[in-house]
Amino acid sequence: MAILSFFDSKECEWSDMVVLMGGAPITKIKGLKYKASKDKQLLHAAGDEPMSIQSGNRSYEGSITVYKGALDDLNRAAKLAGGMDILDIQFDVVVTYKPHGARKMQSDLLKGVEIKAFEKGMDQGAKFMEVELPILFLKLMPN
Repeated sequence: MAILSFFDSKECEWSDMVVLMGGAPITKIKGLKYKASKDKQLLHAAGDEPMSIQSGNRSYEGSITVYKGALDDLNRAAKLAGGMDILDIQFDVVVTYKPHGARKMQSDLLKGVEIKAFEKGMDQGAKFMEVELPILFLKLMPN
């Protein structure tokens, strides 16, 4: 008798994720975080209990952590696109989570990504430089 499994307990691993920035795979990536949020507020009227939750605008933000070599590559690409550096360009990011076991392939599209800032720096004894790139984007489109 076959046993059916209705859930896959295997979670997504870092090695299951592929990130494309502006259509090109980025391999010198160390970390990625992104979130969608919606402005929400309790509506109060008579009494002391809220009567509903009102909502407003959506917003999207996150960060991409890369090695210095990736930052250099991105800055060169920005110059070729007519910008001074990565702060002057807008691009899409596609995050794909490869299938594993019963888990199907999933992907998220971060539409209209712009980098807010970058800071370079190293400490004594460092073997490499990591650069965190805070991002804003226009829309999160999961599939």
